[in-house]
Amino acid sequence: MKLSASSMQDFLGISFTKITEKELIATMPVTERTSQVHGFLNGGASLALCEICAGTLSLHILKNTDKTALGVQVSANHLRTANLGETVTCRVLPVKIGNSLHVFDALVLNARDEILCKASVTNMVVTLKK
Repeated sequence: MKLSASSMQDFLGISFTKITEKELIATMPVTERTSQVHGFLNGGASLALCEICAGTLSLHILKNTDKTALGVQVSANHLRTANLGETVTCRVLPVKIGNSLHVFDALVLNARDEILCKASVTNMVVTLKK
């Protein structure tokens, strides 16, 4: 599922496989672009994956409104790593969907469903100027 022509998600190879108001699932390959010097998944790539996925879920929830969402906070724990050539999955679930803030839990998982990264992402809801 492609949502934009050219963006950070494209650069990182993120592909959305499921988007509902209650869940978003996406995949990202561990490549030279998403790994650190020793060939392991880069922690920053994991954070970008979580923030992009949570932002996309906010936008999905806000579709057909005059509002958008901006990331204001992300924090995470890196628990395991993945190697070059693997594909990781990000699963995002809403914790609180309010009028001014959206809070999400995001998990980055390997092919064995082991948690590599657990993140909390907060997005601020703003009205678009006309």
